[in-house]
Amino acid sequence: MDVDCGVCGETRRRRSWPQTRDEPFTSPDYRWCMYRRRVGVGVTIASLFACASVALAASHAGRLPPETLRGPENLLLQYPTVSLASPAQRAAAARLSRDARAAARRWPNPRAAKAAGFDSHTVTRRSGDLSVHYLHAEHRRYSADRLYLDPRRPEALIYANVPGRPLVLVGMMFAMPREKLGPTPGGPITRWHTHKVCARGNRRGLAPRTDGSCPPGTKARQGSEMLHLWFTNDLRSTFAIHAPARELGLSGLLPAAYCKL
Repeated sequence: MDVDCGVCGETRRRRSWPQTRDEPFTSPDYRWCMYRRRVGVGVTIASLFACASVALAASHAGRLPPETLRGPENLLLQYPTVSLASPAQRAAAARLSRDARAAARRWPNPRAAKAAGFDSHTVTRRSGDLSVHYLHAEHRRYSADRLYLDPRRPEALIYANVPGRPLVLVGMMFAMPREKLGPTPGGPITRWHTHKVCARGNRRGLAPRTDGSCPPGTKARQGSEMLHLWFTNDLRSTFAIHAPARELGLSGLLPAAYCKL
């Protein structure tokens, strides 16, 4: 039986449940066999629930509570807990998602984005690097216009940069000025995150070195707030903190080979 495994729309072959030969219900061997099967299924289900609970607890360990509206990207949960939002907040988050997708039709490719003022320059890949890069094409004027969380004027467009393929628009990034808090119309769905940066005085911070340290003369601090909005098919992954590779694949925006379980 072919079943959809839910991974980038990939279909895999799964063996159907084995059929048992008809036997009289009075057979002791048959009754014992069915008892063991029922017990086995019950144990398996209980084990699955236990494993899921352990995995969930592990994924939440050291993280901020799901109702948190803002914080460092490494402390926030990857996905928002949509059930914590009120109906009005869910409606606001869905409206923001629709507006962003409608606005994005103006920038279907990097050429159109560049003509509109977005910086779509890509960096040279290191030899052998086959990973997906997520280009944040920044718009300098939109970054200084004091209009916040406006899909018509996002601070950056996000393009998936897959080796050997054209850039694909997969989302937007909204940003706030330093020390200013972003609006949260979707409550715990529309969360703002920050990244560790290395800054010299009041200058704009840069990413730390590969080992996480800052160059001499700079100090580590949290950068300004930002919010990612991804063009996936569900509200939960639309507002993921980091690129939701699996859901982007299911939405046809990433090749199946780059999809994650």
